[in-house]
Amino acid sequence: CSILLVSLATLAQSTKVLNWQFPLTRTHTGMLLGNSTQGLMVWGTDTLNITVGHNGFWDHRGGNNFSERINYDQFKSFVEKKDEASLVKAFTNVSNDGLSIRPQHLSAGVVKVAFPKNYKLVSGAVSLEKGIILVKLLNPQKKFIELTLHESVNQPLAWLDLPAELVGKVQVALYPMYKYNVESLQLRNISPPEIWGDLKWSGFTQSLPQDAPLSMLIKNHGNRISIATSVGYESKAFVKNLTSSFNPVVESKTATYWWKAYWAKVSEVRLDDKVLQEIVDYGLYKQACLTSPGGPAATLQGAFMEEYQLPPWSNDYHFNINEQLIYMPALASNSPENFKPMIAMLDSLMPVFRKYGENFFSNKNAIMIPHAVDDRGQVIGDFITGTIDHATTAWVAYMLWQHYLYTGDKETLERITYPLMQGAFEGFNSMLEEGQDSSGVMQLSMPVSVSPEWGSRLQGIGKNSSFQLAALHKILQTLPQAAKVLNQPVNARWLYVQTNLPLYSTIQTAYGDNKLNMPLRIALWEGQDLEISHRHHSHLASIYPFDILNPFDAKHNAIYKNSMSRWVLSGMGAWTGWAMGWAATIYSRMGKPEEAVSMLHHWNSYFVNEGRGTLHNAINSGVSVFNNTKWAKAPWQKNSEVMQMDAGLGALTAVLDLLVQEKFGTVYVLPSKHVDWKNASFKRIRTPGGFLISAQLKDNVIESVQVESTLGGTIKLSPNLGKRFTVDGVLKEGPTIELDIQKNKIVLLKAIK
Repeated sequence: CSILLVSLATLAQSTKVLNWQFPLTRTHTGMLLGNSTQGLMVWGTDTLNITVGHNGFWDHRGGNNFSERINYDQFKSFVEKKDEASLVKAFTNVSNDGLSIRPQHLSAGVVKVAFPKNYKLVSGAVSLEKGIILVKLLNPQKKFIELTLHESVNQPLAWLDLPAELVGKVQVALYPMYKYNVESLQLRNISPPEIWGDLKWSGFTQSLPQDAPLSMLIKNHGNRISIATSVGYESKAFVKNLTSSFNPVVESKTATYWWKAYWAKVSEVRLDDKVLQEIVDYGLYKQACLTSPGGPAATLQGAFMEEYQLPPWSNDYHFNINEQLIYMPALASNSPENFKPMIAMLDSLMPVFRKYGENFFSNKNAIMIPHAVDDRGQVIGDFITGTIDHATTAWVAYMLWQHYLYTGDKETLERITYPLMQGAFEGFNSMLEEGQDSSGVMQLSMPVSVSPEWGSRLQGIGKNSSFQLAALHKILQTLPQAAKVLNQPVNARWLYVQTNLPLYSTIQTAYGDNKLNMPLRIALWEGQDLEISHRHHSHLASIYPFDILNPFDAKHNAIYKNSMSRWVLSGMGAWTGWAMGWAATIYSRMGKPEEAVSMLHHWNSYFVNEGRGTLHNAINSGVSVFNNTKWAKAPWQKNSEVMQMDAGLGALTAVLDLLVQEKFGTVYVLPSKHVDWKNASFKRIRTPGGFLISAQLKDNVIESVQVESTLGGTIKLSPNLGKRFTVDGVLKEGPTIELDIQKNKIVLLKAIK
């Protein structure tokens, strides 16, 4: 065996190992290994398949330059006239070459490793700690042998180590993704790839009409098979050099060091609940594979793209929740450096987003981020209400503001975050109009607004969308704070808008069998109730993610209770995978941990396949109308299974939020502990201010809480240790305490038994 081979017996000593059983019949049942740029999915029945994707291989043709055809005033006029035809025409993209296409992220291909007769794939294991995959085979003598798959942490390079008895006996083949998508790619005027190679190596170069090509190469070194991908006009030479010159010992040591450092820093969680434990462990592993600081910004799937179809939704950047779900756990899990690729991309695209804002809002100071774009900021598709949903801009700005709160990164705040916050406000400001409420009091309003995915045309537009109101109010709350940090003046308009703009829209119509049941509750927009089940919980965004007010405040509590009841009554029948983690966090924020945990278990049961693939659609029709069952009953129907990464990372956020929450300036430890949680522990959950919280729960009682400051400063803490506890041995009383902690210092709080 190779000197790099790590046995399954060795991995069994680790607590961070997940196991798979072959056969794994579909790509998205596969074991994952990635470095943000290159992603591998390992699956198979008789043949070992390694599906390879490369994040950054784009056919950029077909971007929708909507803001050059319509501005907000024209949009509003079409809406008021109910002129849907003109609205559709303005947002319908017409490509220069006449093709009905849009920007599309493309995969690379699949490597197939065939074994001699009477060798059988048995099982696989992913070492989360080491970032390697081991595959176990049964040989003709009924003995187990192992293969090890590694991936470089710095290069789009992977290699498969073979045991001695298989050297020279395996058949290795490389199939470009073109082989599986001939019709779809021909419709895009994409020609077949150039195939090249010899007895020891084989590869291809997939060219595109207007973009740089991708090259992929596999090379047989005897006891090792290397795999490399690259995008660029010199990609063919690059992959040849990479597979020929790399040093597996050095690459392996580098990867081992990288993964060890990662796990030593990120949050560590130990729970009795096996489902939640795996959500955390596999979620943190996938976070490392998907959002590594050294790679490109992650899309919906990142580099984990299937070969058998063009990745759905172009595998683009969705900013109306999906990117936020992918990136937000990096903060709480103490991995804020994983934000770097997203920050760099947003920085590079700021001129594009400024142009959208200036054109659409007729305001040179506005910035606008449409809900779905490629890596050049081009709008993908012609989904009208999504494209003009300005809350996406505010949500991205707020996400970056949270990055500042957790890291103290003033340079990014000044260069990107604060200008984006201002630009988001300017766009909203261009939408606002003065009027009177029902009592005759002057009030600002958004006469034309949207709630995500609630209709794509006129039926999805209304006055004072609760989602957009919450997004704007969060920007209005944070702008003065950012201005203070940067010693900038406070714009008087911010306070004026904040004072005169409603927090949400409400409705009080009857519903259900009891026609007298008319509780006041939050509406999607004025006059629009949550009539049916819906996957985007946008009308509840004032609870989470925006936290613009305390839902337990006497003025709002009844409205929020009624809103939650209506939400429950509407059911989960039209929810998708990513909706579940968001819902769990909303429940957590409403002090309902049992409901939150139930949501996560439900997600794991119905939106995760047998290979731990996190699905957009449910695995059966008894759960959601968004479902695909063909692949379960007829495995050859592969194209019906759609995977996205947002759901798994959204679930990770939900678990961390159950353990530590920051609300309105106070950090709460196990704020509403699940009734069944008896013993648990966690370390290094990060909070605003750069504080790392650790705690120990034993026999249903929190015994200790540790607070470490990475930046220095004051934290207001609710440790949940009872009325009396000690702080570094000194007796303290009360439900909350303020701690002033120097940088890199640790404070220990203990319960008094």
